[in-house]
Amino acid sequence: MKRGLFVLAGIFVGAAALSAAQGRFVGKVVVEWLDDPFVPKLQLREDFGFEDQAGKLWLARQGQVLDGASIPLVFRDMIGMPFVGDYRRASIVYDYYCQVMSEPWRDVHRMFYYASLTEGAGEVNAKVMYAALYAAGLRWEMPGSRCFRSCHVAAPSLTWKPQVEDKDVRPVVEWIRQANPGLEEIEARVDAALKKPRPHVFAQGH
Repeated sequence: MKRGLFVLAGIFVGAAALSAAQGRFVGKVVVEWLDDPFVPKLQLREDFGFEDQAGKLWLARQGQVLDGASIPLVFRDMIGMPFVGDYRRASIVYDYYCQVMSEPWRDVHRMFYYASLTEGAGEVNAKVMYAALYAAGLRWEMPGSRCFRSCHVAAPSLTWKPQVEDKDVRPVVEWIRQANPGLEEIEARVDAALKKPRPHVFAQGH
């Protein structure tokens, strides 16, 4: 793959927020595509972020290498590949925080929802994407949690993904498209559908 710098999204400056209820993107996405025969990767060449509706800035720092691995296969099968479509900027910030794991995973998933809304995905589509990420996306323990303090003291990180199949998520997606429920309702419906939401033995490391 040819190396080079590409601007993937326009710049948003000043106080021109798209919606106070959603948030705004800050900066522009400038990346360098990296040569890799197996997994397409890109490196952020400038800081890029999303400011959510509460005013919190989710900043993806320059230099980070992203590969979209945080986007689960269930999501890709239903929605498409990361870094494309109406959620490419949202997926960049999401992938960054799934790598650094500096914020709780639930907050990161919700950030993606609001970022995809801001990007123009549409409310129902954004909720479908949120359900897919909540069902099959990466989850992790924050440093200092009970798991770290007890049986995983020496682990550098504690991450896992729920065991879920496409057939488990499809009924939830159909329900979302028909009822347009709230996020808490979506979480409860997905939790009920998951076979193994949180295994006792974590996959240590990313």
